[in-house]
Formats: sequence, C-alpha cells, structure tokens
Amino acid sequence: MILSYATSLVAIAATAICFIIITLMYWRSPSGPLTFKRRVIIADYCLLLLYLCCHFFRSRNDETEILCVPSILSLYLLWESFLITCTTFSNGKIYANKYALLFYNLLPLSLLTPQMIYAANGHIYHFQNYDQVMQALNQAIPMEAYMRIAFVAGIIFCMLLMIVEILLQQIKYKQQIIEDKGDIRGVARRNTLYLGTGILLVTITIGQFIPTITFHAILKIGIIFTVIAITRFYVNLHKHIKKLESHSYNRGKTIKEKIDQWLDQDPFPLSNTELTMEKTAASIGIPTMALSYYIYEFAGKTFLSWQSECRMLQCRELLKDNNKNISEIAYECGYSDLAAMSKAFKKRFGVAPTVYRKKLSGEKGQ
Repeated sequence: MILSYATSLVAIAATAICFIIITLMYWRSPSGPLTFKRRVIIADYCLLLLYLCCHFFRSRNDETEILCVPSILSLYLLWESFLITCTTFSNGKIYANKYALLFYNLLPLSLLTPQMIYAANGHIYHFQNYDQVMQALNQAIPMEAYMRIAFVAGIIFCMLLMIVEILLQQIKYKQQIIEDKGDIRGVARRNTLYLGTGILLVTITIGQFIPTITFHAILKIGIIFTVIAITRFYVNLHKHIKKLESHSYNRGKTIKEKIDQWLDQDPFPLSNTELTMEKTAASIGIPTMALSYYIYEFAGKTFLSWQSECRMLQCRELLKDNNKNISEIAYECGYSDLAAMSKAFKKRFGVAPTVYRKKLSGEKGQ
C-alpha cells in the first residue's frame, strides 16, 4: 500500500512539474498556426494528471480493482487524446468526419450510461479479483456484471480501432513527406515518441485486468520516465522551432517573411511546375529542413497542397486586374490550362474564376 501511494505521488508530482514547464513555455509563445497543436499537448498533460489523480484521491485502493469504470473511462480519454495528438501533428483531419466523431464518443457514452444508473442507485460492483467477477456472473440475473463486461469490451474495441487509425495515419504522413522529398528526421523522432507512448498506454490498459499493487507501482515508474522523455522532446522541439524562426538564423528575416518575399516575385515562382522541395528551398535561400518544417508544421500542409494554396491565392489576386485574361492568369500561376485552374479555384473558393471576377466588378461599380 505504501509503495503504491508513494509511486502515485511521485508520478503525480513529476507530471505536474512537466505540465507547468510545458504550459509556461507555450504561454509565452506568440499565437499562430501552431497554437492549436500546443493546446492539444497541454490537454494531454491534463488528462494524464486526471488519470493519476483518479487513483490517488479515491477512498478505496482501486489500483487493485479490475474492470474499474472511473479508471477505464479516464484511460479512454487518454487514448482519445493520444489519437488527436498523433492526427493533429500528422496534419490529419479524422474529426472532420462526423461519423468518426460520433463513433468514438457516442459508443463509450452509451456503454457508460447503464454504469452511471447503477452507481446512482448504489448498485455497483468493485471487483478486487476474478473470483468476485465469477461470483457476480453466477447470480440469478447477473445483468450488472454483463453490462460492466460489455462496457469494458466496447472501450477496448474503440482503443484497438484508434491504434489502427494512428498506424495508418503515420504511414500515410511519412509517405507524403518521402514523396515530397522533405525532411523525415522529425517524423522519425516523433514516431519513436509515439511508439513509447503507445506501449505505455497499452501497458496501462493491461493493468486494468491485473489486480496486483506491484504491477501498478512499476507502471507508475514507467509513467514517470515516459513523461520526462516526452517533456524533453517537446522542449527541444520548441527550441528548434524558435531557432528556425529567429531573425539571426535567417539573416534578418523569419522563414515566413522570406517565403512571402519569394512568392511576391515577378514572374510568379510557382509557375514552374517542376519545382521540388529542394529546388524551392534553394530558390528561397533557406535550408530544405527549414522549408519542410514551415510547410508541414507551421502551414499544416503537404508540399503539393501548399503549392496549390499559394497558386490559388495568386490567382485570386490577379483576378482583381480586369486587363488580364483568365487563361493568361492560369498559365502565370502554373496551371496547364484554364479548365484545371477553374476546377481548383472553385474547389478552394466555392465559385468559378469568371463568377468571382464579375462579383469583384459589381462591388467596384457600387
């Protein structure tokens, strides 16, 4: 018991200290495209603290309790936070799919509802070992025990789907960077971090079925080392980002300023459709690693989608000049023909280039 409480206290203290370090570090950072990612990281630390505190502040020692609803629920929140973190840093949009959003949240909620009803009526099991589980199942109408097992099975099923989603997302993201000939070193380091975190979460999940204090004490030690490693990674990443964004690193200008200046050139540099990541970085005058960071981390896009977005913004700007033919604009922005530009423009802005120009002319006439 003393070992369990001691390791829990140290784990809570270590997580709280790391949480404060990360929060203060990001609090001083300027707002921008990375703000959401930083909030996701802070939320991860909050949920881990919630999971650790849910054990420590309960009146009974539920670390030896198996199939414990509060523990499994807080663990599920950690898994969902892990999914969101991996997806966000891979520039994925799983939660743009409303069906995925409904599934990952409504299924656990529907399974949790009977447990909440039982708890409100004072009828809830606390299984300290598997003999107590079998006793509950051997009752005349073991509905509560069956509902508890259904709750746990449903949560585990969702966790397995999350693991598959994370693996597919990381494979796809790495492949995109390889195809764009970007810098994959950051992805490799992050994947190592994800692997360690994933193994820890799997171990915590297994712990929900092991009623021994020793196992959970060792688990808390593993959490301490993992949290410290994750915090070191985020601190080093933050320092690296600050270095890349510093004026001294880029000879008086930030990466964004240098890229914007490059895009303002005449002729429009992205009219060259054969530009690779390396050629683009060399033309801007920054390292390939810096451009890769800007596109994937700061802009949150792939190299091809970033090129497309820049071309669309240039098209929109050139359409303000009524003296320019729309076909000429398409060619100047790097499109092979008007049809290709019109399709991309309508997809991005919701209207065809001709309609957009007429709308601008109408506004000027008023």
